[in-house]
Amino acid sequence: MIAIDDLLAKLDGVVGQHPQFTARCPAHDDKSPSLSIRDNGDRILLHCHAGCYPQDVLEAIGLGWGDVCSGDRWDHARHAMRAHSRWELQREATRRKLRLAFDPEQERAVLRIVAADLRAGKVLSIEDRARAELAQDRLRSIEELAA
Repeated sequence: MIAIDDLLAKLDGVVGQHPQFTARCPAHDDKSPSLSIRDNGDRILLHCHAGCYPQDVLEAIGLGWGDVCSGDRWDHARHAMRAHSRWELQREATRRKLRLAFDPEQERAVLRIVAADLRAGKVLSIEDRARAELAQDRLRSIEELAA
């Protein structure tokens, strides 16, 4: 396992004191420190507040999981990475199903028509209101999956 000082030497803009530090994330074009680093003794924790994966941060500075975890922690990290990969695959499959189930542009068109009708003073039927709510729910589900 790499010493915390050796890891910090590979980063720019390091501030803080042991065991908690921040630095500019090497995995993206970081202008201000968004990477949190914590030395827990048997592992070094990395968290990019801009959303970079720890694996990407490590690769950007030429390290791997074995460099920041020791023994059982390394086994746990590998298990967590596999679980995260499965989760990402499931999430992408759900996104594909949603895209195939309906056309987001069609749902937006429904909402544009409803908005135009409301601006014109038209009273919406129960069916029109239900269709508008369905369009909103479908678009919201896509936005939630994209996040």
